[in-house]
Amino acid sequence: MSDPTHDQAAWRTFRRFWASTAASNLADGMLLSATPLVALTLTRDPLAITTVTAMQYLPWLLFSVPLGTLADRVDRMVLLRIASTTRALGVGLLALALATGHVHILMLYALSFLFGLAETLYDTTSSALVPTLVEDHQLERANGRLYATQTVANSFAGPPLGGGLFALAVAAPFALGSAGYAVAALLLTVLPLTHSKRTPGKAPTTFVKDLKAGVRGFTGSPLLISLCVLFGIGNLASSAAYGLVALTVVERLDASPATFGLVLAGGAVGAFLGGTYGDRIGRLTRPGTTLLWTTVVSGLVTAAIGLADHLIVLSALMAVDGFVVLTQSVIGVSLRARLIPDHMLGRVTAVFRTLSTGASALGAVLGGLLARALGLFWPFIIVGAVVVALGPILFRWLSNDRIEATLSTQQTTEEKV
Repeated sequence: MSDPTHDQAAWRTFRRFWASTAASNLADGMLLSATPLVALTLTRDPLAITTVTAMQYLPWLLFSVPLGTLADRVDRMVLLRIASTTRALGVGLLALALATGHVHILMLYALSFLFGLAETLYDTTSSALVPTLVEDHQLERANGRLYATQTVANSFAGPPLGGGLFALAVAAPFALGSAGYAVAALLLTVLPLTHSKRTPGKAPTTFVKDLKAGVRGFTGSPLLISLCVLFGIGNLASSAAYGLVALTVVERLDASPATFGLVLAGGAVGAFLGGTYGDRIGRLTRPGTTLLWTTVVSGLVTAAIGLADHLIVLSALMAVDGFVVLTQSVIGVSLRARLIPDHMLGRVTAVFRTLSTGASALGAVLGGLLARALGLFWPFIIVGAVVVALGPILFRWLSNDRIEATLSTQQTTEEKV
């Protein structure tokens, strides 16, 4: 039985962290639209421009697991402060370079890599921190609020603000973004340090041993692997399909590029609602059932997007998909947190996310190849059908009985320890 006073205190602490995350995500959103615009002022070579994005994702593939291991060895709040401060200084440096006209494409590559490295550290650490800030029964609610905030800031408010400021002054979105990261860092300083819970009496281990233990912690959990497969297939399908939505708007629906924002807004609205109410939706059914129906609905909607013949229909379908995907994320991420012991949350989560992020990169390439070979709408049909077909198969691996049995066994083990 929960203690109301303790619950309120935990939620107050979480709200401060939530405010810091909101400031950080707003800065992320502004840079999401402004950084490609800077690249366009330096070069029109498509490969050079896409390399900027690649440099931001490269740290996830190279350093996610080591940084996740670090999050289990060093106080997580300290790491978040370092990541936020690094981003504030790096973005501020870019704003200064733009204001003085001393920007080179190589500098943009280096700073993009730095932003990506700090983001990898921040995201890996923050996902491991949330379960230590709130009570177990508050986990879905907390994750839902964070996902909703991330969606609004990254997809709704940030990109239009960044683009508008860029039109006024090239350095403006980066100056404001630097201020946003600085505010996030300041808000983190008022939060108490949060040490991960280590097993009492256990001898200190080396970094390499901890890293290997994190990999074993992932590979030794069939349920975690199954959940990773679910997330990985979802990311692959989303990347394969959503990477072609802009072309769908402009070429197949013969609309202006400006209307692409309307379509994205539809997806953002659905994602916001899913993040806000996903925990309540999840309580109506058991976790495995929620993961099943959200997977099947997402696959059906993805296929329908390929057949949409009007912008409003396309935007509505994006909203539905955003809702079910965020609902699934709230339930899935909360389940993942319960499956991993606190002292291993950082490194095991990092292994998990490295694999799912790699699936996103593969999906983007797959979508382009399918569109080139078969036509623009076929990638939506194919990946949607694959997701629907795999739903029942995944449900066998992520059945309610398996989830409950694994959680029960883990709880018993932790109580003995």
